[in-house]
Amino acid sequence: MTSDLVIRLRPPGAAGPLRIGATGEETLETLRRLGEPVVLCGFRGGRPGWGVERPSGMSIDCHFDESGRVEAIRLGSPDETDAVIYEGLDLFRTPADEVVAALRARTAVTEEENGHTYRAPGLRLALWRPVTPDEPGEDGEDWDGRFFATVLLARPGYGDEPSAQEAC
Repeated sequence: MTSDLVIRLRPPGAAGPLRIGATGEETLETLRRLGEPVVLCGFRGGRPGWGVERPSGMSIDCHFDESGRVEAIRLGSPDETDAVIYEGLDLFRTPADEVVAALRARTAVTEEENGHTYRAPGLRLALWRPVTPDEPGEDGEDWDGRFFATVLLARPGYGDEPSAQEAC
């Protein structure tokens, strides 16, 4: 297991060494180089996924479709050493408003759930935060919601199906 991992997003198909459409075997081997894989709940119609939690706190989850190919890669915010970078931006350490502005300069971005979720469909990318800031903050003030907590890269239509419910 390594520290100081930098995952460079290359939408629409890759997050570092992980690829949308990769087989389960390829993905599991890649995850073994990043941490200790654990089985994740699957979704109806799909297979259980695999994930790792890094020493930095970053979670890396891969979900599979019914044919056993990666359909989504979800990255959870690290506490420290690891990073997720897209076009030079650290998606977890750059304020959410700046990330959204940079994405909008490149592609269409939609806001959902009252600012908790932002989607860039052309990149097959979604960013989420559990809360939104109550008011504009100054240095040292409330940081809740000022940064994204998860990034999702997925195949077209992932999560759109009404039957996409967890099945453990």
